[in-house]
Amino acid sequence: MGRVSRQTRIRIGAGAASVALAATVLALTGPAGASTSATAGPAAVTGARAYGAVRLTLGAMPSGWETFGRDRSHHLTVRPFLFGLTPGSSHNVDLWVPGRHGVIRFSPLTANSAGRAAGTLSSNFTGRWRPGSRLVIRMGARAGRVSWEPIAETRPLLRPRHRPHRLISVEVSRRGVSYGTPQGGAGLVYNSRRHTLTVTVHARGLTPGPHAAHIHLGSCRSQGPVEYMLRDLVANRHGAIVHAVRVITNVMTSIPAHGWYLNIHQGNSGDILRNGQPTIFFRPLLCAEIRR
Repeated sequence: MGRVSRQTRIRIGAGAASVALAATVLALTGPAGASTSATAGPAAVTGARAYGAVRLTLGAMPSGWETFGRDRSHHLTVRPFLFGLTPGSSHNVDLWVPGRHGVIRFSPLTANSAGRAAGTLSSNFTGRWRPGSRLVIRMGARAGRVSWEPIAETRPLLRPRHRPHRLISVEVSRRGVSYGTPQGGAGLVYNSRRHTLTVTVHARGLTPGPHAAHIHLGSCRSQGPVEYMLRDLVANRHGAIVHAVRVITNVMTSIPAHGWYLNIHQGNSGDILRNGQPTIFFRPLLCAEIRR
């Protein structure tokens, strides 16, 4: 698979809800040049280290934390900070309280054009909450099962302290099956003679099926345009990607010291975009800064 031309790059960052995209990029699935090696495995990455391989630990997205507070009317508020969201996306934010009928809903959380979100969200709740409550970030802000699925949540909380609470990424399928928190690793090897970039990925905790993957410009904290497209990575029925190898051709420059990141999306190449805009399935699942 060759490098994405300037005319066909996915643009993330041109506006809070705008990702300008040439029509030709909509054919994201399996362009010529990407290949999968049936023989590659752990030894392939290990043996390549002597030739300048870069090894990555893939972190689950989104990542961040939140703190609770009260406004002047004693309504409960929450201040989340998250990165690794779909650029321009909106998300319902709920507090689940054990024994309470229904959730306490806060105002929606909206990500900027780089996939970051921060701010104070309000609610109408003025009462006390019980130990064991959890804050949940939803997939979207519209009605429907897909939007309702959680993408990040806190651990059960003892009390609404004003200190930060970590938000833990979770992966739930469109049918409501939980696969836990995604995790994985990757290796990159550049061949200056053949002008190829070989990417080897292993991961688990993903919904079974194909997942779009790209090398982007920018960082996990500040998402940017696609530099190289990988043929979709396929998670098996257990939710694992087992040493998938993708070879990108016509790569004329080596891996930079910084400025690239690897992103694996929840959806596949056919459903992460619609009319040039990210869909709800664009959501990043795993991400790593590429540094050497």
